[in-house]
Amino acid sequence: MRWTMAVFWVAIIVAGAGSVAAQQSLSEVAGSIKLKKPEGETVVIDRATLGQSDRPEQSAGSTADALLETSERCAVAAQVVLDLLGEAGASMAFYEAEWRGRVADAADSLDRAHESLRFTVGRGRYEEAYDTADRGADLTMDGLDALRDSIAANQPVYTEAKRQIAEGIRLLESAQAAIQTVERQEGDEVDPPLIDPIAADRSITSLCGRRFSRETDGYGDCVESQKAAMNALVGRYPPTVGLEVTDFNIVRNQCLHEWPGDFVNRDRCEQRRAAAITK
Repeated sequence: MRWTMAVFWVAIIVAGAGSVAAQQSLSEVAGSIKLKKPEGETVVIDRATLGQSDRPEQSAGSTADALLETSERCAVAAQVVLDLLGEAGASMAFYEAEWRGRVADAADSLDRAHESLRFTVGRGRYEEAYDTADRGADLTMDGLDALRDSIAANQPVYTEAKRQIAEGIRLLESAQAAIQTVERQEGDEVDPPLIDPIAADRSITSLCGRRFSRETDGYGDCVESQKAAMNALVGRYPPTVGLEVTDFNIVRNQCLHEWPGDFVNRDRCEQRRAAAITK
């Protein structure tokens, strides 16, 4: 029995040693493998696909912020290039090393801004705005390439470059406006804040105090009408006005932004817009 157990443990040890040796051998082989390319050739990286599979997911808020920031950076950088082209005009600046150095710096900034935009995620409601910004950024790069070709050829022919950069800036600015519109829409759809009775009382006192002297009938009527309107707002819900929750939120948030601290006008605003939607 003892000989049988001894043989069993010897077999286990030998197998383990073989496994370790095999792993070491594989590690040595893997360590000896090196990536090589034919001499004189360059490695080409397709920027259109680089990093697409591992782009981070972004929330709606971060999407808007990132798109707005990168599109603004592109527009500003492109405007610098366009201003330099205007500065050259019909003068001899095009041939000057100082001017070309500033163009090179501006071009580098535009390159970086364009790359940042391409790595920004535009999804959902922001997809259309992203596409517009992307087209604009690509146009500015087309213009920049044309300018670089002109400088390389030492020929001051850059009318098309100016046109492309200017059109690219216009699209980038259009994309920024679209991003801000979507951002406002999303803000209007969130659940509106509840009315704080203490803050509401301060608002009413302040509003009526600006309109009437205290201890007058006008002041008392103002306070009374404001409190009645506030109670109407507190008791208003989507089903009571026949609206979907999203539509109700939009109406309430928009009227709140337009009439902060004035419950009478805010109440009237909600009634008019709810009625217009349910017609």
